[in-house]
Amino acid sequence: MPFKPIGFILAALLAAASTSVVAENSLDPILHKAIQAYQVKPHQPSERRLGPKEKLGQALFFDPFVSGPKKIACATCHVRSKGAGDGLPMAVGLGAKGISTERLAHSGAFIVPRNALPFFNRGSKDFRALFWDGRVQLGPTGLIETPLGSRQPAGFDSLLAAAAVFPPAEPDEMLGRSLKRGTQDTYHAELVTIDDEANNLQERTLNAFGNLVERLLETKSHNPQPVALQYRKLFAEAYPRTPLNEFRINHVGNALAAYIGAAFELKPAPWDRYVAGATSALTPEQKQGAFVFFGKGRCAVCHSGTQFSDFRFHGLAVPQMRVGKHNGYIDYGRAAATSRGEDRFAFRTPPLRNVTETFPWGHNGIFTSLESVITHHANPVPMLYKAQQQDPEEGSNAGRLLGFRSPILAEMAPLSKAEIELLMKFLKALSSEPVMPDSVALPATVPSGDRSFIRP
Repeated sequence: MPFKPIGFILAALLAAASTSVVAENSLDPILHKAIQAYQVKPHQPSERRLGPKEKLGQALFFDPFVSGPKKIACATCHVRSKGAGDGLPMAVGLGAKGISTERLAHSGAFIVPRNALPFFNRGSKDFRALFWDGRVQLGPTGLIETPLGSRQPAGFDSLLAAAAVFPPAEPDEMLGRSLKRGTQDTYHAELVTIDDEANNLQERTLNAFGNLVERLLETKSHNPQPVALQYRKLFAEAYPRTPLNEFRINHVGNALAAYIGAAFELKPAPWDRYVAGATSALTPEQKQGAFVFFGKGRCAVCHSGTQFSDFRFHGLAVPQMRVGKHNGYIDYGRAAATSRGEDRFAFRTPPLRNVTETFPWGHNGIFTSLESVITHHANPVPMLYKAQQQDPEEGSNAGRLLGFRSPILAEMAPLSKAEIELLMKFLKALSSEPVMPDSVALPATVPSGDRSFIRP
């Protein structure tokens, strides 16, 4: 990565451009050199429509019938008006009602101990790893790798398709718990018909996959319920050459991926128009913010490519908070997917498309402003100290978190308030609306008839 010489040039130009002497049109030539050096390409949306497969995926996405207790949907935590997330630090799973902050009113609900990731442009082939820990990824040879290992079902069209079927098999997220571990409201007997107390996650997941397909289609019934009849019709239209008894979980995933890719595809942002040659698409302040991004801020070292992510994993020394995925105050991040000690507390580089709209930020939603995210990259100590003052237990992890901080961040120089403001203006230039309007992306109803999660 040819960062250092580019960084020196851009930093020098930024210093000059911060004065009133430099004309606006003198900002473009050097910025275009950085664009060429980093091989930046503009985002070009694919042609998207709601064909039969997308319509099946749309129904599956909004229908709580897909969840174990039939009380939560994919759309619960991925809301178009909430930046394709839910607007919460951590997602609230089963045991709550409504969407977004409405779910906070239910104190007995399960907390899903990670921030809900937005779905923008997830249909793009640029994505090589999904979820915060990358547990669903493309391997070195291009094959899809998941927690199911060699038992991963075949037939998925894409990485997104393989990833889309895992949330319905997560106990606190959509699957539910057995009566031994939960309450009647979260009982999931219909989707798990083996003893999940055996703690064989692969067996439980595969069992849930098979039972979900059977619930949707009732393939063994000669007198299926109305919901199953509707899903039979949708599946037949989406996969006209597939017999009823040959439908599997990959057909569910492929349909979900088709819908997500279509509904959350973004229009070109001002930045894309600028890269394509429209120099007036960015304001002078946004161009200066781009100098910070590609230069002194070193943001482009990790936030690279069309989606502004290297899809690698880095430790930022983020305070863990009381609710951790792997224990109180502990989320091992990438290490839980790889079982490698050196990957502890590392998380996938978030793409920056529409980042100004995806509040709050961080794997556990601890950042309530983008300014705090930026300053933490250069110096994590203030936030670690503040977290320890609020909860002394945080102090026991601070040293380890700093020990696993990415060495790339050690080379960062703190940014001034003015530079951060310019960088924020540049990040705003990465925002755009979805190609598909709400009137098309949202269904009128779903096969189960439960419209609770059909929200713009």
